[in-house]
Amino acid sequence: MKILILGYSDLAARRLIPAIKKLRNVKFDIASRSKSEKNGGHDKWYRNYNEAIKSTDAKIIYISLVNSDHYKYALKSLKQNKNVIVDKPIALTHKKTINLINLAKRKKLLISEALVFNYHKQFYLLKKIIKNNRVSVDKIVMKFCIPKPKKNNFKISYKLGGGCFNDMMPYAAAINRLFLLNKFKYSKLIMKNLNKLCESFTVNTCTKKTEFYGLFSHNSEYKNDITFISKLYTITLSRFSAPPSEINLTVEYKKKNKLKKILIKKDDTFKNYLNEYLKVLKNKKIAYYHDRIKKDSKFIEKLYKAKSII
Repeated sequence: MKILILGYSDLAARRLIPAIKKLRNVKFDIASRSKSEKNGGHDKWYRNYNEAIKSTDAKIIYISLVNSDHYKYALKSLKQNKNVIVDKPIALTHKKTINLINLAKRKKLLISEALVFNYHKQFYLLKKIIKNNRVSVDKIVMKFCIPKPKKNNFKISYKLGGGCFNDMMPYAAAINRLFLLNKFKYSKLIMKNLNKLCESFTVNTCTKKTEFYGLFSHNSEYKNDITFISKLYTITLSRFSAPPSEINLTVEYKKKNKLKKILIKKDDTFKNYLNEYLKVLKNKKIAYYHDRIKKDSKFIEKLYKAKSII
């Protein structure tokens, strides 16, 4: 199996390529217009994205470009009968997302958004604790804030599809899909914009049983945690968003006012995600991947239409 990495991004260099190297019998090509060729263990290095898509013998194309290019090159890849993985967000509009899914379905190809946070051991432990306690979660509180990106970072470019909303909203959508099953009765999105660009936003959704509140920012002190609260226990995960593969984590589990800190040994979310993707591709059970993208995109579209801007 081979993967073509379209765009030698910082994420690709730090997380994706090391994860691919851990997989058995998986090779990779790289296409980059801006970076010089490096001795990174790749097979081929391309200078032109279109040429790479047409010439590579890879069956999978991983798109790690600026947000505004995701749809364009995902579409071209699918038209060349390639399976596709796209960094979040998969596209900048619901309509474009649905276009990609429909094309992938017609061609019987697998397309997926690389949202990997829930492929870590700490999330497997979280699900186990919730299941064993047999008590529903009443409230989920997520905080994901980062300092303002540097001047040359595409995340602060409106033209390139930057902004906090495009970058972080996929996390809120995934939590609603995984834990609220998208059955919310109430929803509210408040955005703070600066020069057309979303600088921060809050999300609040509720079902009859569970409430979700998320705070996201591109201009704050770093914060990255999520807490699950029930009548019986609370569980807090730190570094939940794609935690570094080389560090151990601690899950705080409090039950009946007794706090227990559980050590979670280092884990590679990108490796786990890619392993699952390859298994799904082999078994051709691709409907779930398409369905979850559709649900997340619909959730985002619904909230965005009803947004309040301050």
